[in-house]
Amino acid sequence: MKKIILFIIMIGPWALFSQMPQISNNSFENWTNQIFKSLTDYRDSGDENYGDINQSTDAVDGQYSVKISSTLDENDEVAVGYFVNFDPDHFTGGIPYSQHVDSICGYYKAHLVAQDSALFLAIFKNNSSPIGGNIYKFAANQNTNNWTRFCYSTQMPAGMVSDTLMFGAASSNAIEEVGMENGSWIQFDSISLKSGNQLLPPIPNYSFENWDERTISFPDDFDSSLKWDIQTNPLTIEKISNATSGNYAIKLNTVVTQDQDTIVGAITNGIIDDWPFSGGLAINQIPNEISWDYKVHYAGHADFDPNVQFIFKLNGQEIGNFGRTYQNEVSVYQHESIPINLGTVPDTLQFNAFSGNFPGNSLSMDNIIMYYPAGITDNLNIQEMIAYPVPAKNSLNFKIKAIKKESISVEIIDLNGRLLIEKTFVLNQGANQIHLKTNTLPKGAYLYRIKDHSGMITKEFIKI
Repeated sequence: MKKIILFIIMIGPWALFSQMPQISNNSFENWTNQIFKSLTDYRDSGDENYGDINQSTDAVDGQYSVKISSTLDENDEVAVGYFVNFDPDHFTGGIPYSQHVDSICGYYKAHLVAQDSALFLAIFKNNSSPIGGNIYKFAANQNTNNWTRFCYSTQMPAGMVSDTLMFGAASSNAIEEVGMENGSWIQFDSISLKSGNQLLPPIPNYSFENWDERTISFPDDFDSSLKWDIQTNPLTIEKISNATSGNYAIKLNTVVTQDQDTIVGAITNGIIDDWPFSGGLAINQIPNEISWDYKVHYAGHADFDPNVQFIFKLNGQEIGNFGRTYQNEVSVYQHESIPINLGTVPDTLQFNAFSGNFPGNSLSMDNIIMYYPAGITDNLNIQEMIAYPVPAKNSLNFKIKAIKKESISVEIIDLNGRLLIEKTFVLNQGANQIHLKTNTLPKGAYLYRIKDHSGMITKEFIKI
């Protein structure tokens, strides 16, 4: 992004970016890749990034089996591992299966805690009406470390033939939500269907040999809507290389799942599972300005457009809410800044951003900067300063009018406060010119800092 910016700095109070609190990973440079494996031909808890499902090499048939476990999420609530071949939210769907089935069999191992029970589900339908099957429960008294065969009657009336099979399992009693315990697990392999003594055609991936693998990038230091679904295309959160600072930016997408549910791209430096979101950055200063770069793909309006929020809190109570809502297409990055006016010093700053409720909306962001006021005393030796060219390419130059002869240091630092370049110069009274080479710096946003014995000036610039 090219900007023409000319900084003319006069003596007085400035908005300075110094060693004050900043939102962590504010330029979205840092991401962590996680590899997820999910069962081919099924939906599972790995798709939604909660609970636990694992490909196990401990198998009865072939190379693999499936192990599902109940774990605790970050709110200390039990998250159930599961796999199903239907829509678990609406209890619809399934796979075509045209047979008379009187029993369904397989192998299992289990460790179920206390009063918890794992679920094994097989429901057969004809013309959308159930004609057989049931939800079977494995209780703690059925725990076993050895592969154990099980068989259940489908209770399908003689002569009836199904057209649909809904099939799946869960590591805890997630339907009744009774007795669910962290640490419960169950393992399955080699599922078969029978009619009398006749072995029927197998269901897809009946022995859990086939798995899909996907690598997902999660933005460090943020909580996001990736926790809600990692199977949509595109994902609700994307790492993109079209950036204004450094190598990466973030893109939030409003998407539709395979169940036709709309998921909003959302990100926060707090906790996304709470509503309203909780947590945030601990601060004890009031910034007087916050800026960021953004662009918007505006597919349509649905009451809640792409928006950015900066919420200031004190003792858990909101004392200020600043931000922007976007209702138009913005195809090229724009720089946004908002003044902050607070009468009380906060203890928390929460940053939230949303892509809006309309499918196809997206919001891209980069380079969030908070500026803090700082008083520079009147005896600062710099009377006037111009930095050019901004954006800088091979060099950053300064025209400085000094009050008297003085030694100064000029530093280039990154947005995380790391010192990259430091030079010392002697200013003469009157006009001075300083040239600082920046050709070795990667493209992105940086800060220059000029210090003398009485104070310092810090400003942001872009390296192209």
